[in-house]
Amino acid sequence: MSTTAAVDTQVCEIYQGLLEECETARREWNERRAEISELGLRGKGIDHELRWLQARFAKSYAMARNHLRDCGRCQSAGGTDDAAGDESHGHLFSPYRDSSFSSAEFSAT
Repeated sequence: MSTTAAVDTQVCEIYQGLLEECETARREWNERRAEISELGLRGKGIDHELRWLQARFAKSYAMARNHLRDCGRCQSAGGTDDAAGDESHGHLFSPYRDSSFSSAEFSAT
């Protein structure tokens, strides 16, 4: 089951799109990191590419989190109120917690 399928169907379409963009950016970043690691690629160009992919993921993640925080429809679908704050929606982003990279992938520089 995909992460998107696990999200409550009452969450708005804008959030669904943002979450899909976030998942795509994360997948592309992870795939490229694995490829670079496997091939042993090095250099400024590779570093720049990885930073760009990481930034793309971070931006899409932040956009999804901000939308989730600010959208009344998404908040009501989560069964929380504004006082509960941003962290109450962590279950929607659980695949991204502490899984964006492992230090072993970057230790051989």
